[in-house]
Order: sequence, then structure tokens, then C-alpha cells
Amino acid sequence: MTSYQSARLILVRSDGETIDTNLKAFPRPMGIYADENHITLGTFNQVLEFKRADDILESIKNGSLDNTGNFSTKVLEKDKEKMQELKEQRDEEIAEVRKADALYLPRASLTTGMINIHDIAWGDEGLWVVNSTFSCLSTLSPDNSFVARWKPKFISKLVPEDRCHLNGMAMLNGKPKYVTTFNMEDSRDSWSEGRIDYGTLIDIDTDEILIEGMIMPHSPKVYKGEVYVCESGLGVVWRYNPITKEKAQVVKLQGFTRGLYFYGGVMFVGLSQVRASEIKTPSPISTMYDETYAGVWMINLEDNTEIGHIKFDGDVDQIYDIAIIPDSTMPELLNVNSSLTRHIFDFRDEI
Repeated sequence: MTSYQSARLILVRSDGETIDTNLKAFPRPMGIYADENHITLGTFNQVLEFKRADDILESIKNGSLDNTGNFSTKVLEKDKEKMQELKEQRDEEIAEVRKADALYLPRASLTTGMINIHDIAWGDEGLWVVNSTFSCLSTLSPDNSFVARWKPKFISKLVPEDRCHLNGMAMLNGKPKYVTTFNMEDSRDSWSEGRIDYGTLIDIDTDEILIEGMIMPHSPKVYKGEVYVCESGLGVVWRYNPITKEKAQVVKLQGFTRGLYFYGGVMFVGLSQVRASEIKTPSPISTMYDETYAGVWMINLEDNTEIGHIKFDGDVDQIYDIAIIPDSTMPELLNVNSSLTRHIFDFRDEI
């Protein structure tokens, strides 16, 4: 899961006996995507791609990095003091990797500029991102900061003004299908002024406003033909039927609902503490409870009851997005600052 407030990607893991939270530092991490081979992460001004490398994991467990004495001196640290510091860091990281059942390595990055990336997802045409700064959906290319692909019909032009706070994106059949916005205005930062109950759920194929009047909606997702969406300002998750046009409340929680994921009949809901906001009008959730929580709540969709939760105390009080890594309970991820990445070579031999 991601927490942009604490600048951390959080891996919630288990060795079968205890639950472990492994925090990785990234600048303003928000949208996240995970599948059996990749993790993709949207950050302050870049999108980062990580590849699963089980063969590298196995080689590290078998001791391939225990002794770097046989490596070329070009990949070794020459300063003795730094060498010792690096060795201690490497030993700690190797110990962490050896506990893992999946290893993700940094493979690529694209620099987008601060387009305020929110939700991200891979589709048939590549990686889609919600570009909140320019009020559009974009795909990414090494040749450009972004490629604008769709904008709401009420947005007149592409300018870096975050006009309606477009933030959430739901995929269907490999393409974006639904989005959420905070309002339907066409002026700079309009969503942060005045009323807050203008939020929408939009069908991007038809430009139809399916739901309006929501307070700070986020995180639409399609599950079994229905659309689930967080009305964050009320702490609610709704289920919307696109055929009957009816919506029903799934759950109301004691916090700012944002971040949805579905797995095995369970809905995972991200929850954040209510915080000081850029929006001048306070949300209803800020006055409903004496205390609000941050973490992830698990909801049984058979009866919409809570079956468990993970609650954060301390520095983490905001959650943005959630993803589940398939076929792993104890993943490890190395970022480019890891001491191990200078000695890991994941290559193909085509000689």
C-alpha cells in the first residue's frame, strides 16, 4: 500500500507466524499496480517499474552476494570507511532478502513532471495514469512527459491547473471505464473552493455522469460487473449497478475511505485519519467521530461485515492505494538506493 503523507511504500507481509510491515522510502508514492511479474508505482514526478526476479532471489539465498571479492574492482567501493559502511548495509539487506519468497528489482523509470499522478493501471494500450494536474487520463511514453488520452467534457483545455481534481480510475476489459472527480468545474483549483458535495462518477465511454453530489469520491473499481467507489468525505464505500443505475452502501468506516482492492470475495479498504485539507470546507467525516483511523479494513462481501483490519499508529496516518501481490506472502522490494543493486545483474545471454 502507499502513504504519500509518510513518503512510504508499505509491504504488509507474513512469515506464517507474525505480520510484518516493511516500509520503503519514495517521494510522494500514490497509485500502485501489482501482478505476478511487476510492481508499478507512481511517485512525485516519476513512474517506477519493478520486476519480479525469483531466480536472483534464489541465487542470493545460495550465497551469490556473500563475498564480493571476486567482482571487478569497478563495482566495488574503494574508500575503506565507505566500504565497511556499505558491507554492513549489504549484510542487513541480504538478511532481509533471505526471508523473502519474492524479490522485486528496479527496472525502469519515466519522468513525468509533477502531474500529480493518482490511480494507475496497466491496460491493453500500456500504462494508464490519472493526471490530476492536467485534468485528464494519460498514457506514458519515453518520448514525452505524458500522452493525454481523455478528459471530462466540461474541461475546456489541457493546462496544469487541477481544475476538477480528477483522481480515480476503474479499468474494464483492459481499458479505463470509470473515473471520479471532486466537481465539474473548469477553473484552476476550483475543487478547493466552496461546496464539497459536487463529486462525480463518470462513464468515460459516454461522458455520462452516473453519480453526482458525492463528497470527495476516490478509488472506483469494477468487481463482478458492479462499480465500487469510496465517498471519502463520509467514510463510505458504495456499490453502483450500471444496468439498474441503483447504488447501495456497502460499508461505513471510521475514517477517510480511499483505496480499494478485491481478492477472494474480500474487499480491502484503505482508511486515513482526517487531516488538515486544501479544501476550505471541512468534510462531514471530520465531525462525525472523536477519532479517525489509518490502515486497511477487510470486508466480507457476502454480508458486508468486517473480518479484520490493520491499524497504523505513529507516523503513518494516510493511505492512498492498495494492491495485492499474487503468489507471495513475504515479498521484498529493492529500490535504486539499495546497496545490493550495484551487484545484481539480471541479464539474458544472446551470444
